[in-house]
This record gives sequence, C-alpha cells and structure tokens, in this order.
Amino acid sequence: MKIGIDFGTSFSLPAGLINDDCRRLLPDKIYGVPSVFYYDKRQGIMIGGSADNRGKYRPENVVRNVKMEISNPSKKTFNLDGKTFNKKQIVGRIINEVKKLALEEISRKQLVSREIDGAVISVPAAFTLRELNFIREAAQDEANLKVLGFIREPVAAAISYFNAPAAEDKKTILVYDLGGGTCDVAIVRSDKNSKEWYKVIDSDMQRIGGRDWDRLLCELIKRKCREENPDIEFDLKAESKILAEAIKVKHDLSRLENALLTVEIEDELYDIEITRAEFEKITSELLQETMHMVDKLKSNCMTKIDHIICVGGSSNMPQVRKAFEKNYPDIGEENIIIFEPENSIAFGAAIYAEHLTEETFLHDICKFSYGARYVQDFDRYKDYNRLRIYNIIYKGDDLPTSGESTSQHIDDNTDTYIAVYESECTDEIYMPKDGTYIGEIKIQGLRDSRKGDETFLTMTIDRSGLMQLKALDKRTGKSAKVDIQLEEY
Repeated sequence: MKIGIDFGTSFSLPAGLINDDCRRLLPDKIYGVPSVFYYDKRQGIMIGGSADNRGKYRPENVVRNVKMEISNPSKKTFNLDGKTFNKKQIVGRIINEVKKLALEEISRKQLVSREIDGAVISVPAAFTLRELNFIREAAQDEANLKVLGFIREPVAAAISYFNAPAAEDKKTILVYDLGGGTCDVAIVRSDKNSKEWYKVIDSDMQRIGGRDWDRLLCELIKRKCREENPDIEFDLKAESKILAEAIKVKHDLSRLENALLTVEIEDELYDIEITRAEFEKITSELLQETMHMVDKLKSNCMTKIDHIICVGGSSNMPQVRKAFEKNYPDIGEENIIIFEPENSIAFGAAIYAEHLTEETFLHDICKFSYGARYVQDFDRYKDYNRLRIYNIIYKGDDLPTSGESTSQHIDDNTDTYIAVYESECTDEIYMPKDGTYIGEIKIQGLRDSRKGDETFLTMTIDRSGLMQLKALDKRTGKSAKVDIQLEEY
C-alpha cells in the first residue's frame, strides 16, 4: 500500500486511499502525531504524544518544531540529558513513529495490503533541494521508509479539494495553507479534459506559521503576569507551561470572544483573561505578511480565481477568514472555504501517491534556479577572481525540467568538481553572492580524459524537486559516474 504523509511542524499525519476513499491511518481519537522528540536516561526515547506530555515536565529534554530547524546551521545537534542527537536522527524517528502507527491501523482495519510500499511526503512550497534531500535520507535511513516522491503542501491540499465529492472541475483555486511553521500559497487549476488534470500556476512560501502566533501569545501572557508581579522570572518549566496554555487559548479563541487561563509559576497562581481582540491585534502584522504573499500571487495570475481554500490547523483562526473577506470582496464570502484544515494535505499526498507515475496527473513548476560556478572568460583574462554562476535550470520551468552545461578539464585529473548554486535568479549569468552554494557535482571515471577535454553535463529536476545528473565525455563519448555531494546543514 502506498501512503501519503503530512510531515508537519507541529503534527504529522499518515493517510491512504482505500476503495477510492481517503482515510486517516490513525485511530479515530488521535488528532495527529505530535512532531515531538524526547529523551532522558530513565525513560529513553519517546516520540509523539508521550514525548509531548513528558516534555511539559522536563522541557530541557524535548525537541519541538524540528522541521523548521533543518536548514538552521546553528542547530546541528541537540544534547538531551547527556546524550547527543543530530537532526536527521530526530526527523527520522518522528517519521518512523508515523509509519509505525499507520501500519498498526492498516493491520487493525485488516486491509488487503498489510505493508507500506512507500510514501509521498508533503513539504512546504519552497523547501530547498537540501531540505528535500535531508527529509528523504532521514526517512530512508532512520525509518526504513521508501520515499516515492514529494508534493508541495498547498498543491496536495488542492488535489484533496478537487477530489472531494462536491468539488467542481474546470475551476481555479487559491490555496492558503497556514500551518505550524510555514504559510504556503498555491494557485491550482483543475481540468480533467486537458493534458494535465491539475496545473500549478504559481506557488510561494513564507517561514511564518502557527508557532509564531503562539510565541506572541506567550509574550502577552508573560506581560500580564508581570503586571501582577513585576519581579517574576520565567525558567524553562514556566515557559513550557505558558506555551501549553497559549496553545489552548488560541484554540478557544477560535470559537469564543475571550478565554481564561491559569498558570502556576514559582508556587503562585496567575489567573489571566485574553480577548480575541487582544490576540488579533498582537498578531495582525504576521497575518498581514501572509496576505502580502497572497496579493503578489493573485496579482500575477492572469486566470480568474474561483475559490479561496483555507487549510492548515492555524487557518481555523477567525482572523484568517475576516482578512480574506475584507481584502478580496470580488471572490465572494461564499467562495472562501475552510476545507479539511487538518486532513487535506495528507489526503492529497495519498491521492498523489497512487498517481505518481502518471505524467498527465499533475503539472508543477520549478521553485528555484540551479547553476554551476565557472570562471568567466578564463581563456581571455586568466583571472580566477571572475567567478560567475551560469544557470542550467531556471525557476518557473515546467517539471520535470532539464538543462545542459559543458565544463573543460584544466589538467589531466580524471575527476571534475563543479560547484552548484541554488537561487531565485532567472538571469543566465549572475554573481555568486546572489545565490546559495549547496554543494559540488563530482564527475569521475573518465580514465582517458586529457587537459582541454570537455564534459557534457545534463541536470534534471524531477517532479518531486530532486536533482538527477548525467555526464558524458564529448571527445570519447564515454559516460561518467556523476553525483552531487550536498553541503550538510
């Protein structure tokens, strides 16, 4: 059985397609698997709900929001109760817990297929090549899970929406996905009479999510505590208690105009009231940043948008709907839809897993440009300071997409190394400072190569956003072994 996994910042969820019906592969009472890792010497490793609960009492031994730490160079490892874990181990253990619970549910429901053949994992709309590769390696190495591919979170939600019973075909939707760590937007067109059933017109991402709303709410709670006791101090345990209460309050304020909470700090109880108006005021700038991204995509779209579809747990906040109703009266209130906020991404990933090999199912575009670093006009200037990036793949290209590059051997060494950059630059040539160095392509095995020989490199970005490489010696016509060694975070 192929499954879809919504690997979320706060919660993760597995889903599968059973008799053409999307199902959560978790027991009914479980909302999702908290993406939380815990360790202490006595209890050992805990994942998910047990880790979340234990971490409230020993916050120094817990890791949360690890998905958003993947690309953080200052967070390479975590020391928990004297033991060190790297990010790949933690991500892999969380994915393994999701896989384990999915297998238990498959067995409990006595489905025909009792095994997981592989998974499509959802990722934010603009996760980088290194982040995708990191998640794939963590899933395969730590969880022994075959990664069939990736799908962008708002695109997965769009597929889920278009496969709902009452959905209409030949419509263009804007998906607004406000999750725990990112806000992702995509404009997707459905037309099952066209070459591709689902076409991604554009997508974007900001690293803003529900955890940022939680952070500001925590600051408000602490400020109110200081009003009662100016000398109060907040240690890790107090911060953990306040975060737990802030999350509850955020959920309460989605249905109430005010919420009450009590926190115990240094043996004293603090009774605090938070109003929805206060909460919306302190978080208004965050919401406005996400709306700027929506404005940009919508203004660049030449197609009429029929519906705005809000997904992601944080889209339940009333301020989200109010912002869309205020900013886009042309869409119409009835066309702003909160759709399966917690389930849609996992469901869409599961549907895509069943259609992954069908070229006509989904049309997506490349989110980044990829280029190789060479010395510009070296034969003329003989100046190694004239380093430039020559784009091979361009942002906005239809996926899968391929590009070609030729490099010249400067000595008789049989191995060639080419520095690779990732960027949003669509110029043919640009300065290294305007991109991000992500690693080196290593070409080896051209035994008869000589100084001056040229190697023909073909770079491909597949439908999942991953890179494939081929290399050929132009003089001898021989193929070479080629791979990319991505720089570690």
